[in-house]
Amino acid sequence: MIPVFFVLFTSGMYAQTKPGLNQVELLKQFIGNWKCETHKDTVLNVEIKAYGDGGLEFKLKGVTQGKVCLELKQLWGYDKKSDKVIVAMLVKGSPYIILQSTWFTDKDKYLQVPFEFASNPDQADFKVEFDIKSPDIVLRNEIVNNKSIVIETYKKVK
Repeated sequence: MIPVFFVLFTSGMYAQTKPGLNQVELLKQFIGNWKCETHKDTVLNVEIKAYGDGGLEFKLKGVTQGKVCLELKQLWGYDKKSDKVIVAMLVKGSPYIILQSTWFTDKDKYLQVPFEFASNPDQADFKVEFDIKSPDIVLRNEIVNNKSIVIETYKKVK
């Protein structure tokens, strides 16, 4: 069930990016190592590195009671035509690729939806919204059928 929690992101009230937001520059806020202590004794460790001239490489490892329960990798890349970031994700143990479309709706709000809902996020029944509270704290709100089902707190590891 944990893979589902990290797969897709945010609130569908924003179909377009806010004019004047530099999506590539804002992505840099995520660079670093992050940790989330979540439900059922699970710790999510995230490593995010710059990749190329505008992308990110994202690795997540979930550990429950000392055992790895989830591993996934993502590549994030900016698409100038849509002014959004396209994410390609592979979950270890799954043969499927998951594509997502993401963007900043404000300097501290980040939205992610399944790729097929990029132009109409209101139609997506699964979304995740990130709220950057500080350079060291990000809240992740998972939304299913327009209801928040879990809010996780990620803290930057120093």
